[in-house]
Amino acid sequence: MCDDGDECTTDECEEDTGCINKEISCDDYDECTDDTCDSLIGCINTYKWCDDDDKCTEDSCDEDTGCVFTPVNCDDYNECTEDSCDSDRGCIYEDVDCDDDDMCTTDSCHYANGCEHEEVICMSDNNCLVNSCDSDKGCTESELSCDDNDACTIDGCDPDTGCTNIERVCNDHNECTVDECFPDSGCHYTYFKCEPENACEYAHCNRETGCYSDPVDCDDYDECTIDTCNPDASGPDEACEYETVDCDDDDECTTDYCCPVLGCKHEDVECETTSACQTASCDPESGCVYEDVDCEDDDKCYEYECDDDIGCLSYLIDCDDGNECTDDSCDPEVGCVNDERDCTGSSKCFEYDCSPEHGCTKTDVHCDDYDVCTDDCCNHDTGCEYTDVDCDDYNECTTEECVSKAGCVYTQVICNDNDACTDDSCSPSEGCTTTPVDCDDDNKCTDDTCDSEYGCSNIFIDCNDYDYCTIDRCFPCSGCSNQPVDCDDYDECTYDHCSRNEGCVYTNVVCDDYNMCTNDVCLSDSGCEYNDVGPCFCDDDNACTEDTCDPTVGCVNINKVCDDSDPCTEDHCDRNHGCIFEPTEC
Repeated sequence: MCDDGDECTTDECEEDTGCINKEISCDDYDECTDDTCDSLIGCINTYKWCDDDDKCTEDSCDEDTGCVFTPVNCDDYNECTEDSCDSDRGCIYEDVDCDDDDMCTTDSCHYANGCEHEEVICMSDNNCLVNSCDSDKGCTESELSCDDNDACTIDGCDPDTGCTNIERVCNDHNECTVDECFPDSGCHYTYFKCEPENACEYAHCNRETGCYSDPVDCDDYDECTIDTCNPDASGPDEACEYETVDCDDDDECTTDYCCPVLGCKHEDVECETTSACQTASCDPESGCVYEDVDCEDDDKCYEYECDDDIGCLSYLIDCDDGNECTDDSCDPEVGCVNDERDCTGSSKCFEYDCSPEHGCTKTDVHCDDYDVCTDDCCNHDTGCEYTDVDCDDYNECTTEECVSKAGCVYTQVICNDNDACTDDSCSPSEGCTTTPVDCDDDNKCTDDTCDSEYGCSNIFIDCNDYDYCTIDRCFPCSGCSNQPVDCDDYDECTYDHCSRNEGCVYTNVVCDDYNMCTNDVCLSDSGCEYNDVGPCFCDDDNACTEDTCDPTVGCVNINKVCDDSDPCTEDHCDRNHGCIFEPTEC
């Protein structure tokens, strides 16, 4: 019921799914058949035709792998034939050509060994000739090469004894080189380094006299150092030593310091005292000395003392004898004098009397107006008089006013101009005075200015001149110094100069004499040298060329013309022996 009429399927029926028609496999597991299926007939297995139309293969079929094409073995086991195979004709055997086109061999063929070439033996009686065989001409005689591959010998040949090899002497007459010879390259001249005897010398070399030395210059151009050179240092660059100069002159009355340009300086010490009662002087051993001022005098009417601010002061002695009815005075020679007082007077302003306790008494006429701002006085002729009080204390450092109840009032003047760059003071005779502040710090390396708000400012100046060719420094006593840089590298092979933007610049010297026949070199101690390259420089190891050197173009190798103008010789040139003229049948 499920038959689909196709012999290439199996027909089944499942309860759940119904008819199932599955494709059958026609593979017979034989690689020598082509397996197909026909819907009417079923499986068809047709044998493959394994023919590759190549007579150089044997064709077969293997059921596991299919068609097999095995190469035909054309080997006839004869070394005198060349065995090959042609796809159309099959095996082909051709005779081997054993001719090696070499006149120096006898050619033959052996079936088992193939071509054989027996060497022709050429012989000679001259020890300076080599009997050799030329593949084109056969046996020939050529000059023996006596080159022992040692560039340290001069090679030649004697016909009887053969090669001679004489030792080469290498001497470039330069005391600055080690002259050696190496078998592979010949003479070598190696520049050696001259070593100084100690670290305080620079070593150089002169090609005529050899090594010599120049002393190291340790001068640092600073008068405040003692410059020496230590011969035991590790090298010239580390040899210089600088010791600070001791400027102490053992004088306590000088201030000692050192200026790099001028050396030691000794400035006098200024001994000042803050007391007017002392004198200041200086002793070289102990320094400043202060002695008290003697204020005593011969006048017996005074007592003497000294004030630190003012100096010597003298005060009148008190000659008061306690009796007010005597006139007390003083004689400079004897001292106090007490004479009886005359208390009489004609003034209308007093009533006169004398009391030992009180002395002359004058009862004042009462002129007080109870105003302290008036001078209440009595005119001896007219009586009481009232004059305004003069409060002027003749001191410009005070302001004066008068208060009726208190009298003269003196207020101290405040001298302040609010400028940090002035010292403010007051003089009783002149009033307020301002003196500019001295901001000079005695250092040429600072810019000394004053700001009204903050006072003195000492800012270090910039000595940089933005020139890499100078050493920029500043000395307190003299200011900026811009000394030229020394760019000399003591090398004759460089041009030494200084660039403002880069500093020292060293440009290599170009040693070119425009002569192609010299070896141009540069030596650090002497500069350019131009050495003749010598006859071996242009030798191209070819005896068939004339080797010369032209200053303009360099080596010139011109082929020799080997012509002896003899029709009975065959003329040619051998690169080892030069021109050869072989006799011919004439």
